[in-house]
Amino acid sequence: MQAWTPPAAGESAPQLRAPGDWLWRLRAGCARLLPPMKHLTVVRHAKSSWSQSGLPDHDRPLNDRGHRAAQAMGRFLHTTYLGGGSAEPLLPPVSKLVSSTALRALTTAQIMRETFGLPQDMLLLKQSLYLSSEDSLLNAVCEFDDAWEHVFLFGHNPGMQQLVDHLLARANMPRFPTCAVALLAFPVEHWALADWGKAQLLGHITGRLLERRFRDVYQSIRRYA
Repeated sequence: MQAWTPPAAGESAPQLRAPGDWLWRLRAGCARLLPPMKHLTVVRHAKSSWSQSGLPDHDRPLNDRGHRAAQAMGRFLHTTYLGGGSAEPLLPPVSKLVSSTALRALTTAQIMRETFGLPQDMLLLKQSLYLSSEDSLLNAVCEFDDAWEHVFLFGHNPGMQQLVDHLLARANMPRFPTCAVALLAFPVEHWALADWGKAQLLGHITGRLLERRFRDVYQSIRRYA
């Protein structure tokens, strides 16, 4: 093996790669071999308040427990899946957050948007998502811009639970409590090709799961104020 000698005067030194560069190149090479993927993160709104009698359902705010849960879930998703802090991202960056116009869904989306450090224009509101059925939700997904690789969808039960349950190819979603999250992937290049039974479940997180698995960090999420 030829010994390395320092560069002569006037010559540039060889460029050194960052320690993790080999991993980046390996991932980039593997990505070219994998089929195109679209990622959908489905989020049911956090716990809402019923304390104001006569308030229209559309305008009900989150209660204290809902605020705590949305903040905790946002932090967990940011640090675990989206590369927050020093962690390697497990999912593509968020392309768009799409939410029902109902205050409880909008507030949940806003809390997570701020936690992810995303600008306001990354959030898109759609009136049609309010109390929408699973068929209407699927139609909305199929109409997403193909430039969006990873979309967060915020809405309501029973439609959100039924949407996830029917999208999954090899699993089911028997429960989807407030602020529950389902991480899905579709092996398609275009959102219009998303359909029942085509999604892979990458993760399912609830407030109760965070409390049980990471008690030191996420305690008292579900405690009533």
